[in-house]
Amino acid sequence: MSVLFVALGCARGTRPAGPGSGPVGRGTVYSAPSGETVSVVPLLPPEARQFLIQFNIPGEDHDGKVLLHKASQDGMEFWARWRGRDLRLFQERKHFNRKTKTEDFMATRLLEDGVIHMKLDAERTRALDAAEVQELYLRQLADGTLARGEAYDKQFWAKDHERQVAQSLKAMNAACGSAVAAAIAWDTVSDTLLDEGRAIGAFCVGPLDALKTLCDQSAEAQRTVQAKVKRVDCRVGDGFSSRIEADTVVWTFAPGKGGVAVDHHQQFFMDNL
Repeated sequence: MSVLFVALGCARGTRPAGPGSGPVGRGTVYSAPSGETVSVVPLLPPEARQFLIQFNIPGEDHDGKVLLHKASQDGMEFWARWRGRDLRLFQERKHFNRKTKTEDFMATRLLEDGVIHMKLDAERTRALDAAEVQELYLRQLADGTLARGEAYDKQFWAKDHERQVAQSLKAMNAACGSAVAAAIAWDTVSDTLLDEGRAIGAFCVGPLDALKTLCDQSAEAQRTVQAKVKRVDCRVGDGFSSRIEADTVVWTFAPGKGGVAVDHHQQFFMDNL
């Protein structure tokens, strides 16, 4: 990323001391064809590799926020604290096994799979007032907006896993012609597991994906699921287990102890439904 560092005149006496309150350089704006923008403002001196980054990404949790970031040594990744985790919220795509830059920048979507691709926006960059970005950051810092956003939030991270389950459930019900419900038993999931970023949702979609595959292959499977499965409960335990209680599939897994092959999921339903 090419950034020209120019100290801006600031009324330093009126500013609080602390991270993000020092002099800033001239910033750069990146934009996506769909309208999202990211404004990157360097803090001086440049050797500190600290930046204030303002996100204008409607629908995202950090939309409208200005967050203090630390850049990687090569200046291609920007990391910030949000919702209790250190996250890479903005980066330049790298060539595999090459150090050349791509000029393809990516803003991370927190609760969706994928990123927003962006390019340097020369017109918006010329119009950017870096001091205004810093002023917004300092206001959000003072009124507690950033502190609330940086705090760990179990419900926030749970949404991502629930989204994965909901997507797989919708596909399964469509394939099976069923109205099965599914849920993660959050009382079995510790804060530690969630904070570590364990793939809770990915484990829980296993039985749903298996049922979808069976229904795609067989009309008999469709009829069986419609008649015998009303709910899938996903739980965390000491190891993998699966059972059927009345019309409920109880699916238990242990993060960190390995997954189970997809064909095992399918075989379980073929043997037990």
